[in-house]
Amino acid sequence: MNSGITPMQILDVGAGAGTMSLLLARAIPSLAITGIDYSPGQVRASQEMKRRAGIDNCRFQLGDAMDIPYAAESFDLAFSVNSIKHWPDPVRGLAEIRRVLRPRSRAFIAEVSRNTSPEGLREFADKYCAWYVWPPVMRWCLRNVVFGNSYTAGEAANFAWRAGFSAVSSEEVPGPFFLVVLTK
Repeated sequence: MNSGITPMQILDVGAGAGTMSLLLARAIPSLAITGIDYSPGQVRASQEMKRRAGIDNCRFQLGDAMDIPYAAESFDLAFSVNSIKHWPDPVRGLAEIRRVLRPRSRAFIAEVSRNTSPEGLREFADKYCAWYVWPPVMRWCLRNVVFGNSYTAGEAANFAWRAGFSAVSSEEVPGPFFLVVLTK
């Protein structure tokens, strides 16, 4: 029986292997989640994870944050986790997210923070370091490759203001990440 209610449309920009989209889709089956990623390999991986999980309220497709392949005002909410540091132009990517959001909708941007302290980086590396990776190598890679190419919460908030969002809040959060909440 169709209730006639349109599900909330959510966009995951830079979905990667689909982990966050699939967790959300499983937790709240009434949502309709679309994940886009620039990498064909990541899209294939996310589609395979979706198939294995048997989740049907989520889809994945190839897409570029610089030119999101949807009409204006198509989504009720958007999020991006650990992706903005990979975008060639974060202001343009955020403007694209703003374009596809409906009026007064929100976007959530979470990313590793370049401001992470040495202690925070060590804790993170120790927690996620695989047994076969020498911890000093892991810490160097995180500091110089992953975290070093990221932004601070303040920089991301500045990108959002420049992209035209009407309200922006940002904070450093444990883990060591930042979260920026944007309102169209």
